[in-house]
Amino acid sequence: MGSQYTSAELNIKCQNYGLKHSHSLKGHPYDNGSVETFHSILKHEEVYLKAYEKLAQVQAAIVWHINFYNRNCISNVA
Repeated sequence: MGSQYTSAELNIKCQNYGLKHSHSLKGHPYDNGSVETFHSILKHEEVYLKAYEKLAQVQAAIVWHINFYNRNCISNVA
């Protein structure tokens, strides 16, 4: 149910780093649907298709895919 994301410890850590985290409210399960869709696309179009040898390769591929998605996929929807 995501209780780890609403814990007091996480809230304190976020405050210490000046972060504001978001999570769905109880009864609103669709808030994160677009992020879940993006993660699925990322895994199916990038991560599952390649065998990476180094962490740096994974990081570079993910950064490239995020930039591609933001520039091409999102802009075509709007």
